[in-house]
Amino acid sequence: MNVITVPKRSAKAFTPNAFAPPFPGPLQVHRPDLILVDYGPLTLTVSVWADGEPRPVMAARAAVLALEVLGELAAIQPLMKKPSGKIKNPANGPTLLSRAVQICRAISPELTGLAAVAGLTADEVLQEAVRLGADRVIVNNGGDVALITCADQPVRVGLKTHPEGEVTHYLEIAAEDKIGGVATSGWTGRSFSTGVADIVSVWAGDCTTADAAATWIAARTDVRSGRVFRTPAGALDPETDIPLLKVTREVGRLTQREKKVALEKGLAEAERLVEKRIIRGAFLAVQGETRWIGTPGGPEPRALIRK
Repeated sequence: MNVITVPKRSAKAFTPNAFAPPFPGPLQVHRPDLILVDYGPLTLTVSVWADGEPRPVMAARAAVLALEVLGELAAIQPLMKKPSGKIKNPANGPTLLSRAVQICRAISPELTGLAAVAGLTADEVLQEAVRLGADRVIVNNGGDVALITCADQPVRVGLKTHPEGEVTHYLEIAAEDKIGGVATSGWTGRSFSTGVADIVSVWAGDCTTADAAATWIAARTDVRSGRVFRTPAGALDPETDIPLLKVTREVGRLTQREKKVALEKGLAEAERLVEKRIIRGAFLAVQGETRWIGTPGGPEPRALIRK
C-alpha cells in the first residue's frame, strides 16, 4: 500500500540534532514528516503532523512503541498462532492478544491472531502519536496503513492490482469517512493464502480490522482449477500458524470464468463483512480483473490517471 500524496511540508529548517534524547538505532529520520523503523521483520514508517506542521519528535517517540510492540507480540506468539475461536477468556490475557482475538473472531473464529499483527502494530503507533498531541498521522507497516486525518486534509492511499505493479487506483479518505486503516493481502503477499487473488485491499475503522479482513477475504477467492497449485503451509514454513492448511504456491493463467468465480466468492465475503459493519469496503484483483464494494457515501477506488 502506498500513500501517494502527503500534505505540504513546513519550510522551516530541520536537522536530526533537534532530537533530545537520542532515539534507538533502528529509527531513521528521512524527512521532517517521515520516520523509518527498520528492525528485524519490522519495516514501518511514521508521519505525524499537529496544527498543520510536521512533528518529527512526536513521530519518533511514537515509532519507539513499534519496537516495544514487537517484543510483546513475540512473547505471546504461541497464543497468537491459535485460532481465535479456541482461545478461552482472551479478555483476561495481554491487551494485544485480547484486541487481536476480539477482532479476528468477529470476522471468523478460524482466523489466528497473526492475521492481524501488522495492522495491530500500526494502530498502536498511531494511538501513541495521537496521545502525544498529533491530529494527523499516517503509519505504514509494510503496506498496511493506519491513519487519522483532520478536516480539509484528506489522505490519498494508493491501490494496486498486483503487488509488484504500479499504483493503479487510489482512495481519498476524509476525516468524516471515519476510516482508520487500509490493509492488503493476497496469495503472493507476506502471509499465506488459500485464494488466488493477487490483491485484496480492505478499508475499515482501524487497521487491525482491515488487516484481518483482507487476509480472510483473500483466502475466500478460491477456485477449482488445474492451474492453481497448493502445498501444506508447514512444508513452506515450519513456524507457520497453519501448518496443515494447503496454501497457494503458484497460479497459472486463469480463464475468464475462473477469475470471475474467484472474484465473486471474495466479493460475497466482503459484502457480508460490510453488511455487518465490520469493514467499510474492499477492492479485489485477480490477474487484472477487479471488483470492489463500499458503503454508501464512503470513498470509492478511483483510477489513477498518469500524465
